[in-house]
Parts: sequence; structure tokens; C-alpha cells
Amino acid sequence: MENIIFDLGRVLISFDPQKYLDEMFADPQIVNRLHKIIFLGPEWIMLDRGVITQDQAVERLSMAHPELSEQICLVFAHWFGIMTPIEGTVKILRELHGRGHKLYVISNFHKEAFEYIFEKFDWFKLFHGLTISCYIQSLKPEPEIYKHLLDKHGLDPQKSIFIDDMWENIEAAQEFGIQGIHYESVDQLKMELEFFLGTTLK
Repeated sequence: MENIIFDLGRVLISFDPQKYLDEMFADPQIVNRLHKIIFLGPEWIMLDRGVITQDQAVERLSMAHPELSEQICLVFAHWFGIMTPIEGTVKILRELHGRGHKLYVISNFHKEAFEYIFEKFDWFKLFHGLTISCYIQSLKPEPEIYKHLLDKHGLDPQKSIFIDDMWENIEAAQEFGIQGIHYESVDQLKMELEFFLGTTLK
């Protein structure tokens, strides 16, 4: 298997907004409202699609929910800090690179947030190519984002594996003939990769 394609959030990068909000605010009702309007709201999707900036998202949300304006600003001011590497997956990534596999990313991500992690984590240099939703205005599981990666890098889908934590994204990749691994844990990922690659990982 030549090409191994990774998702970022919850595969290589930890992302737990519920925990972040729980630690920031004592009132569970405030936490639930903020989680719903920010992380599950349309502005988050628009950020992933790259059609608004983070400042514009804050402005839109503050206008829609003026009673939560201060909390909304606070959440956006500090949320980059919750994105930390999942070290076990990063170790697998480094081993795959050392064995000569070509590594790629397909991920839904905000521009400012992606630029932050790209500068912060040195293992991004291990990738041969990155397809990030905000730069092409297409989100998983839309077919355009998979086609973009395949076409840009001339990848053979039959020689490619895609690792993602959401089944619908894997199923969309499978429509192109890309095999998929549904990420649940580092140990499970290691086991499934060993099966696909026919080798043992450290």
C-alpha cells in the first residue's frame, strides 16, 4: 500500500470542545448553549469551508446571541490550545514515513486554526500533500475534497488507505475506491494498519 491518508481532528490532533467548555465555565446550561451554537452551529461549518474568518464568526455569533457575547469571545480567544497531538498516532505516522510510505491529509479545518497547528507541530513536514477544506471550499464527505487530493497528487485509489474517525467520511472515500480505516484508538489503528500492510509496526 503506497499512500496513507490521515484525517487530523481526533486522529492526529486531540479535539474535545466539551471538556474545554466544562473547564472554562461552571454553569452547565451555559456550557451546553455554547457547545451547541459554536461547535455545532453553521458558523463552524462556514469556517471549515473557508467562507468566513474567525473574527467574522465571532461577530455573527455575538450578534445572534448578545447575552453570550462575552463568553463567545472568550471561547474563541483560547480554543487553539485544546489541539494537542495524539502521540501514539504521531509515532505511527513517523514509522510509516520511515518505511517509505507516502503520507497525505484530508481534513475539515479552519484557516487560522490550521495555520496554528501547521507552524506548531514539526511532523507536518512528513506529509507529501495536504488537502484542507478551508482552502478549497469543500468539506468531507463531499466528493470534491477527495477528488482534489487524488487529482493533485496523481494517487491511485487502489493503492491508498484513508484513516478517519467518522464512518461517513470513510464511505465517501470508498466511493473512489480508497480503502478505509475507522479510527477508534491508537492500538486499533496499529492493528488494522498491520493487517493492510502485511507487516508489524513497533
